[in-house]
Amino acid sequence: MALFGVFQAAFLLPLLSLRTYQSEVLSEPLPWTPESLEVSINSTQQRLYLQWRVHNLTYHQELKMVFQIEISRVETSNIIWVENYSTPVKWNQVLHWSWESELPLECAIHFVRIRSMVDDASIPELRSWSNWSSWEEVDVQKSLGQGPLFVFPKDKLVEEGSNVTICYVYRIPENNISCRMEGVLIHGEQLNPNVAAFSFNNVPFIRITGSNFYCATNKRETKGITLFVSKVLEEPKDFSCETRDLKTLNCTWDPGHDTALYGFPSQHYTLFESFSRKKKLCEYKNWCNWQVAPDSQETYNFTLIAENNLRRRSVNIVFNLTQRGRACGPWSLIICLF
Repeated sequence: MALFGVFQAAFLLPLLSLRTYQSEVLSEPLPWTPESLEVSINSTQQRLYLQWRVHNLTYHQELKMVFQIEISRVETSNIIWVENYSTPVKWNQVLHWSWESELPLECAIHFVRIRSMVDDASIPELRSWSNWSSWEEVDVQKSLGQGPLFVFPKDKLVEEGSNVTICYVYRIPENNISCRMEGVLIHGEQLNPNVAAFSFNNVPFIRITGSNFYCATNKRETKGITLFVSKVLEEPKDFSCETRDLKTLNCTWDPGHDTALYGFPSQHYTLFESFSRKKKLCEYKNWCNWQVAPDSQETYNFTLIAENNLRRRSVNIVFNLTQRGRACGPWSLIICLF
């Protein structure tokens, strides 16, 4: 019996040591935890920009990894966004990711953290999440400058039909603040004693000088913004080309709505020909000339690109200069190309 007890103790000792070792390994951070997390902001775009590194990769080593990013608002427990970002990672590489907030960043404190997982067939045993990085705080209100009352976002540009959130920040707790959109009194959601948010769905185009939103206190302090709402950029219609002399192509189209606003230019158009790889910025919104290639190029593949500050649209036309031509009418020598 004593011999059995000695044998049992001798057997259990290595087993307990192994379990202790495994527990220690599992409690340690995995070697490819994201580090050096930095967060910057772009208030105009309402975007957070993240960059970080993954240390401990060896030179010339490349791994497929997944990064899980969490964003909280007001407090770390209030998680409003979770996203997985997959990418190959190399030694000493700086990784980037960005996020657009529907609420102006000045309206609330945000927090960001990140963790990683190796998703590479060469190391299947490491397919588990690393520890989280520390929370990074983003508090734009600390840099607002002088003044008790602020309204955000500043001079925002959106398309007609978009959803927009506006907020005020008042550094002195005040219940008697009234806000108006185009002169109409509106009521918002109080985020905290100093901040209220106002949500607008399907905003309309009103005028090229924008829509006016302002707030006022009982102390006659007033702040406001202009919300610029543009017409939606349309796909060009009835795109076609014609030539009178087989030397110059005259391409025309229907541009649709003009998207110009005060301080924001109208849409512009570019012709791109894929066979020659040439392109031309058009001077006008509804027509553009193109010189026929001197090397007797017969087939043309045109893409007409319409662009403004918010959107890009394109249409395509392919034709043979000699086989697809016909007279436009009995009194014309114009060759129409469809």
